[in-house]
Amino acid sequence: MNKLPPEILPLIFAEIWDLYPESLRGLNTVNRVFYDTAARFLYKTLTIRFCSNQEYEQAVTNVLTRPTNTNWYKHTRRLDIICGQSGLQLSSKYEMAMGKIPFPEDDPHFGPVTESLTECDGFASPKWELLVSLLGNIQHLVELNYAIANVFPQVLLTALHQHHPACKLNIHAFCLTNLMSPLWDACEMDLIQSPCLHGIRFSPWTESKDIGPETYTETIYRIMSIAPNLKHFYVDIDQSHYPLSKAIPEGKGLDSSVMTFKLGKLKSLSLRFGQEKKKILDEASQHTDFSELESLDLDSIISDDIPRAIASTYSFRNLQNLSVTIGNSLSEGVAELMFESVNPLTYLKLRSCLDTSTIEKILMRHGPTLQGLVLLPGPHNRLSTGTPKGGCSMQVLRYAKLCPRLRNLLIETQRSAGSEDEIRLYEAYGQFPSLEFLALDMECAIPYKQLNDRERIRMPAVAETAFSLTLDPALCLAIWDRISSTQKSGRLRKLELYPQTRRSLPSIRTDPQLLIIASSLKRSYLVRRRIFDKQELPIIIEIDAASHLPLNFPNKPLRRPLWFEALPQVDFAFGTVAERIYPFYSNWRSEWLMRPLQRLAVDLLTKRCKRTREAGDSEGETKRSRTIAQ
Repeated sequence: MNKLPPEILPLIFAEIWDLYPESLRGLNTVNRVFYDTAARFLYKTLTIRFCSNQEYEQAVTNVLTRPTNTNWYKHTRRLDIICGQSGLQLSSKYEMAMGKIPFPEDDPHFGPVTESLTECDGFASPKWELLVSLLGNIQHLVELNYAIANVFPQVLLTALHQHHPACKLNIHAFCLTNLMSPLWDACEMDLIQSPCLHGIRFSPWTESKDIGPETYTETIYRIMSIAPNLKHFYVDIDQSHYPLSKAIPEGKGLDSSVMTFKLGKLKSLSLRFGQEKKKILDEASQHTDFSELESLDLDSIISDDIPRAIASTYSFRNLQNLSVTIGNSLSEGVAELMFESVNPLTYLKLRSCLDTSTIEKILMRHGPTLQGLVLLPGPHNRLSTGTPKGGCSMQVLRYAKLCPRLRNLLIETQRSAGSEDEIRLYEAYGQFPSLEFLALDMECAIPYKQLNDRERIRMPAVAETAFSLTLDPALCLAIWDRISSTQKSGRLRKLELYPQTRRSLPSIRTDPQLLIIASSLKRSYLVRRRIFDKQELPIIIEIDAASHLPLNFPNKPLRRPLWFEALPQVDFAFGTVAERIYPFYSNWRSEWLMRPLQRLAVDLLTKRCKRTREAGDSEGETKRSRTIAQ
């Protein structure tokens, strides 16, 4: 590889970084050329995360004084400044698909940024000069993601203009508290007029002691029209806390004598209002060119107005990414009309109660070009008769044929405690030829219409739900095996599994206490391919493990890495309820162990233990492997 042209090695390293980033940490020790090339990727993104002024100062000081700071100064292209949970992330290709900028609320495990330094430390003033010094030392910053609620210091904006005038600035959860006051705040106006401002997540301030309640839409249009290079605009308003105002009087807030306005050219627009969305969209169309939009996010479409307007009124000729939440009150055929009117999409996020036949019609139109797809139920949809869109193997096979280029898929599916149907379902997901990332939102409650299925008479609904809720590494390995082994292309490299009980069971068949305990024990997992060799076992990581342990119950089950962790969990759940209520639990337990998915997990772990013994592992490891299914 030393003889490769200089422009080829970065391309190879980029592919390695995309697939197996941990491998670059070994390659950078080969020689100086490899080191310099790998450093471009290893030091590309610098994240500074904190929850207090003290943590902020320590985090920035560590970067300024660490031995490798010259690498950060030279190679950092993206800087993330985050005030919030330790797990809050801003970086993920899949989560950036909608707007091409990393908003933290796209992560299913964390909400939008709501924490600020002033909230954490009272009225203490952060030492912004540390951050200004860091910006001055970084040689070529391309992107700055700022996630501290309610404050953006003037000195930071000045430093950004001075050292990185072409940097793309993305603001997360900034309230613009003084924007609507009679006297415009100078710093906030400088921020909005900054040529660096690239994307903003707007959290509106709704009431002022001086001028009373404000209109959200007026603020929205001011920002759209004033910001010179704004490309991504997200507005998320909770109508339960902030009722929408009436229509804006003509000319109010748009006085040309105060500010020059122009038609904005956004690339992505997100309007999440609970009502009057048609009026809001009409107003927005007067202040930004919809024909330039590449991404559109509309939440809670509950009437026919929006779909018909998209189909007939607006021009979305460049639209590539669409995210919509559709209620069950639309007239028949209106949703199909909306999707038929837009060009074939690259990314589609659909939360709805639409039936599978309608979804198939949508995928007939957009499936051939889709690279990302999200199919989830609509919010607050607890229909006992509803079934997940990806809960039937035959249905998933049809989706796979309609979406040959799909790379990322997040879909609600169905668990059935390791049955043969569940095995076939996972094998169906392996039929997506181009799939690289799969996230399964796993519904564990049994659909109402299947409660009288003869195959399930022996194991009542409450027991099957409890068994389905609990995942462990052994079962994750079996699920991964069924999906990856049936995908001929071998492209799948990442699998995420999230057990849920979104759909309610009939009350006469449900024991609330048992399901509450079982739900508290459920865990989610990330499974990731280690290398290209399909025979190599994947890496299995528990997601957000800290939030699940320690359990708030006495005598909680032990965690044994080579055991079926799910089994002692279910034993524990049933053991907390009077045994006389479930006299057949021991029979159900034996039946669960003999179901196909559990038997496959035992076989895979047995092979794993055999390989470790052949590799010379300790005798203690061998003894522990014998207890897998006990």
